[in-house]
Amino acid sequence: MRAMGNHGSVDELLAHVLQEYRMAQLRAEADKLRNRLREIGDTNVEALVERLGHSPYGG
Repeated sequence: MRAMGNHGSVDELLAHVLQEYRMAQLRAEADKLRNRLREIGDTNVEALVERLGHSPYGG
């Protein structure tokens, strides 16, 4: 029981471990999204508009 720390039961310990695991997954996803938004923010809009103007689908 000492290995369980201050958890009253194995169920509480497992719930805590599961919650920590889910939080780690959410943090990883948030980091991915943050990096993707940073990449989008670095996009050269003028060059993108120029390229779209030359595409067969552009206006």
